Amino acid sequence: RMGAEVVRGGEGFPKMDQIAWNTRLVQEHIRKIAEKRPDVLILNQGSWTFPYDSIDAVKYFEVETGDIARVIIFSHKDPKVPGLVAGMAIGGGLKRIGIPYTLVFGDIEKDPRVSRDLESVLRFYKRRAESAEKVKDAIRKLKYQKYLALGGMSLRMPTTTVDVDQWQKVFGVSYETLDQSELLVRAEKMVKWDGKPGESGYKILDKRVEDALDFLWRKKHGRFDFSRPSLKGIEKIVYQLALYYAALDIVNEYNITFMGVKCQDELSARHCTACLLTAFMNNDVGPDGKPKPIIPASCENDMDSALTQLILHLLTGKPAGFGDFRDVEDGVLTIMNCGQHPPYFFGRPDEDSIKKLDRAEYIGQEIFYAAGGASVRGRTPGGLKMTIARLARENLRYQLVATVIETIDVDPSEHERYNYSWPIIKGRIPIPDEVLIEVWPCNHLGFTFGDLTPELVEFAHRVGIGYKIFAEDGKEYSRPT
Repeated sequence: RMGAEVVRGGEGFPKMDQIAWNTRLVQEHIRKIAEKRPDVLILNQGSWTFPYDSIDAVKYFEVETGDIARVIIFSHKDPKVPGLVAGMAIGGGLKRIGIPYTLVFGDIEKDPRVSRDLESVLRFYKRRAESAEKVKDAIRKLKYQKYLALGGMSLRMPTTTVDVDQWQKVFGVSYETLDQSELLVRAEKMVKWDGKPGESGYKILDKRVEDALDFLWRKKHGRFDFSRPSLKGIEKIVYQLALYYAALDIVNEYNITFMGVKCQDELSARHCTACLLTAFMNNDVGPDGKPKPIIPASCENDMDSALTQLILHLLTGKPAGFGDFRDVEDGVLTIMNCGQHPPYFFGRPDEDSIKKLDRAEYIGQEIFYAAGGASVRGRTPGGLKMTIARLARENLRYQLVATVIETIDVDPSEHERYNYSWPIIKGRIPIPDEVLIEVWPCNHLGFTFGDLTPELVEFAHRVGIGYKIFAEDGKEYSRPT
């Protein structure tokens, strides 16, 4: 019915050997199956079987194919027959050695829900298999990635920090760190200020800053609001643009491919917020309106969020943003943060990037940031699929948590409900509110357009980390840390 080809290991064998009831038959059946290079290995448990034989079957499959095994355990559920018992015993054995699987159980001949469940899992696994080459390419590219930490831990948040040796061991990424003062030194060479930077007369010395200011402000690509005390005039925007180009120079000089900036509290309290810096690093066009390389960047120097954004970017080639898990209510998740969603997300993924840049609103920051500056405010339209994800450590072991949302339109009045100057994404989630809150590993997340949950399961499986990933239908796919 699904158009799937089924390879039966015992087909063509004598009747008594069509079920693999000893080690020799397990090996022979698997060799026959592996020759066809199937996308999925189904361990079919019609009644009690010897669990170690099924565990060995998975091992043999991986040896014969030279690849991972995407395992489904199917258990016939009947109170008179211990098929479910066998499936649970096999599942327990696979969990002990860290091999992920999906258990489907029931009476497939009598209960249509069982067939639908199995078909749903098979479709998900097919999408996994179809993404395998893309995922393997992303994993290979990780070895060439280098993170830049501008500053240290922000706001005493332990979940923003990582063990860089663990990064190297698990993901293969490299690391560089500089103090935020390096940003300021470079930025202040780009503009000659009459007094305090961002609060006095100025003469722009760097043509890039001049071009960006001309494009955004003079040519009106975006809306500027100078009504709040934290953004009284264009001077602070000039300073923020200089910070962006200072960071871009550092990125190019040190061969950086993803980054984070602490911002709070030194920059946000004494100089200006780094909202334009991170928004445009993540974006596909710069503040001058020209296409640019995407540099995944996180606020508050959140290293695992930046790495999550990087993975999403490597899988899509498109921008990935950073946000706060702000609220979830009645099945709707609200994603906000302190003012730096990339303008790419202020429209549909297929829209012209300049049109989306035109929707950006540069509004004075909230009172939490004494130095002020503009946020990059906007709203993501409804009717779009987005993936939200976050790498994190549980008992110092990595796991990847993710799901897919369907966005809903955000009325501009919604800003009054939260923080006026901050961007908003809202989306319906496929699982109960309390489940998402319980499973999410921290307050931050990465996001991008599209449903990448199959790709992320494939990625986490291949990298060898734990995962809890919820598909569009709410089905959980998991592996222990």
